[in-house]
Amino acid sequence: MRLLALVALTTAVLVLACSANTIPVITNVSVETVGDTVRIAYDVDDPDGNSMTVLLRFAGADGGVDGPVAGISGDIGAGVLSGPARVITVDLAVATGLPEPFVPRLLAHDGTGLGGEMIAVASTGGPDFLVDRYETTNEQFAAFVRSDGYEFMDFWLIDDGSLEIVETGWNYAGKFRWRAPRFWDPSAEPPWSTDPYSGLASTPVLGASWFEAYAYCKWAGRKLPSSSEWLEATGLNATPYSWGDDRTFGTTPPAFVLANVRFGYKGYSFGGFTSDGAEHTAPVGSHSPIGDSPLGIVDPMGNAWEWCSDVVAVINYGTFSCATRPLRGGSWATAMPELDDAVRDLCPLYRTETIGFRCFR
Repeated sequence: MRLLALVALTTAVLVLACSANTIPVITNVSVETVGDTVRIAYDVDDPDGNSMTVLLRFAGADGGVDGPVAGISGDIGAGVLSGPARVITVDLAVATGLPEPFVPRLLAHDGTGLGGEMIAVASTGGPDFLVDRYETTNEQFAAFVRSDGYEFMDFWLIDDGSLEIVETGWNYAGKFRWRAPRFWDPSAEPPWSTDPYSGLASTPVLGASWFEAYAYCKWAGRKLPSSSEWLEATGLNATPYSWGDDRTFGTTPPAFVLANVRFGYKGYSFGGFTSDGAEHTAPVGSHSPIGDSPLGIVDPMGNAWEWCSDVVAVINYGTFSCATRPLRGGSWATAMPELDDAVRDLCPLYRTETIGFRCFR
């Protein structure tokens, strides 16, 4: 199943500000079907108090609904305010062009960035937290770029206590003239269209350093997770794989529906391609729900490595030192057997075609 967010956010609707924007958060999504009526209930919160636009998308389909249309009404489209128990009603007898099966996803934006569904984690090792259901997409990161996220130092100050020089990320962004992820062309439209590894609005953003991921999350009113938070949210603190104990899901060759990874398993090969047809990244949600974590976190394994916030070790490279950060979960280039130990530690300056991230709060 896949989530394709087809909303075009143009510079005309973006609010430029030097203070952090809090992207709306949608939680507690529930779906109830009675006869030909589907009732989608959700809570939406934007502490900034902005009027929001709520969008309905469908896993497994190439489209969605931007506002009330025939057969679809309620708290959808422009003018939705923060609050609990918002409801979208879908009359299946009237609405046309809906996919089968009907699996809704919700997104919200307030004019500055595209927010989406988050899942609450009841933590056993610390305070409870929220986690993005999906990896951060190109479309979401583009909102940060278009709102001049690379121009305001506040987003780049590493004020979590992990570095002595809090301006480190800002200094590197200036030194290397970062203005967008590595494979983007900021002058193109859309800017991610030049990325040969992640060229869709709904594929994970790749080629962002740890510092860029940190700045984006801070701009969005969120943060990068610690390794322990990431493991708890994905269920990988309890089982070897997000879907359970069986790497192959009982099939030989392994079931490609579990994750977007390469196959190098007991002699099976698919010519360097994953058997789901994705040469590189796949749209977020493409392997949901079968590959989800028990809490419903999508793509915790494969698709894109995900940055975490911990400092693993400080390495002196001679001309500079580097506080390495962990990556979790593997990517589209990870072989299935390597998921047994899907963790890496890298210098936060790395901007490769396999690294992405998701935000926590």
